[in-house]
Amino acid sequence: MKPGFFVFLLAAVLASPASVLAQSSSQPAAQSSSVKDMLGRMWAKLRAATPRSQSQGNVTVTAGLRGAEATESDLKPYWRGEREQAAERAALDKAQGLADAGNYAEAAKAFDAFAQDNPKSPLAANAAFGAALARAAMGDTAKAKAGFEDFLKRAPQHPLAKDAEQALAALK
Repeated sequence: MKPGFFVFLLAAVLASPASVLAQSSSQPAAQSSSVKDMLGRMWAKLRAATPRSQSQGNVTVTAGLRGAEATESDLKPYWRGEREQAAERAALDKAQGLADAGNYAEAAKAFDAFAQDNPKSPLAANAAFGAALARAAMGDTAKAKAGFEDFLKRAPQHPLAKDAEQALAALK
């Protein structure tokens, strides 16, 4: 793995909306604090579980018979399906950004819209998890529970499945 990934992961953990979650509560302080901490960690895990596009930067390659240099703008290699998934990743990043800003109602709508528009996407499970997490952050326990249960039915082997089970246990 590249060292930049760890910096990104650390930034995602530090930028998680745990501090925003800590400010909005009507539950007892001890129980509420542990649930908020758990939800904050889950936001970071969701961001880490979402694949990112691989930026090539300014790569110089040699191409042609005589080895003439070509810049990235001339030659853009890509993996099959990468271009199609770029729009999906951007939509999911937008929803995550809304959640990071503390706008959980809009984030839940954006995650739901993603799941509805891209039902066969490999990122649809991440959107379902994000929508349930946003509803939990808003305090809508019933919809959050239903969302986590739906997530577990759709993707029982997903890397975030254990986190969904923990969230369900904490929300009961």
